[in-house]
Amino acid sequence: MREIELITLENETGFIVQILTLGGIIHKIMAKDKHNSRKNIVLNYDHIDDYKKNDLFLGCIVGPIAGRTENGLIETGNISMQLDTSCHRNSLHSCSDGLHLINWNIKSQSTSKLVLSHQSKAFNCIIDYEITYRVTGETLSIDYYAKASSPIYLSLTNHSYFNLTGNPENQIVHQRLKLNCTHYAKLDEDNLPVELVPIANTALDFADFKSIKHVLDDSSADIAMTSGIDHPFKRDASNTVAELMDLDSGIVMKVKTTQPYVVVYTGNFLASITSPSGKTFGKHTGICFETQDLPNVAFNKLDIIKTVTPEIPYKHFTSFAFSTLG
Repeated sequence: MREIELITLENETGFIVQILTLGGIIHKIMAKDKHNSRKNIVLNYDHIDDYKKNDLFLGCIVGPIAGRTENGLIETGNISMQLDTSCHRNSLHSCSDGLHLINWNIKSQSTSKLVLSHQSKAFNCIIDYEITYRVTGETLSIDYYAKASSPIYLSLTNHSYFNLTGNPENQIVHQRLKLNCTHYAKLDEDNLPVELVPIANTALDFADFKSIKHVLDDSSADIAMTSGIDHPFKRDASNTVAELMDLDSGIVMKVKTTQPYVVVYTGNFLASITSPSGKTFGKHTGICFETQDLPNVAFNKLDIIKTVTPEIPYKHFTSFAFSTLG
């Protein structure tokens, strides 16, 4: 494997983001708190070698298929894809064939912009990926682009765990969340979506800001089944799909995307995995906003399936904008 590089992006405001070529991993995001001090607000490993296994998918680019895929099989139209199932029979985040284990090429680099590229030959298809990271003001944006030599299905995302307290030992339960979404997916015992239901007046109704703890303490089956939130939400017409705030640090984050769904995951099983060097995170110490397609959509057919062709590339955008309260 080529040497893994750590790239630092910085702009005139002092906003700093660090990215690894391995997995396109976001290693640090230094956001400003209400006291004008900067804190790293993503969970990370101290040792780069810990990322080489990365069973938590910490901070990485996920693909070619994000989420769980039943039996690892995708069939739609003339497309047939068998994903790796070595990590889970329902191929979690493409398992060992995932983009999170790739040491990406640096296509171009400047002070505030990084373009990573990778070419893959899979599913009888050549896929050229480009991931572009930009820092502008206090915003990190990620552009996802892929072109394919023949029709294929793709769903890419980033899997950073955010903790706006700036302390990875703190739980995220007292942070307040708002989602601009119309529906969420009910899940079966394998965490696969089986039904889309309106979120209004449910335990997962985040139409207005409310504490994450309020939902985690709910006794409904939706929450108990996953030991927290681990659900896909269908965004509304607004590109601002999620807003998160921490009252103590004063840090506010807005997530914008062109992706149709966001999987919100409250780190329910963070404590169950120890890194090779022995690092373990606590339960509910990070929250993910996995902007992507609806997991397993080619099987459950709960929404429109959009395929990538030589004429129609995969093209999506997600940004994380930071500010402070008052």
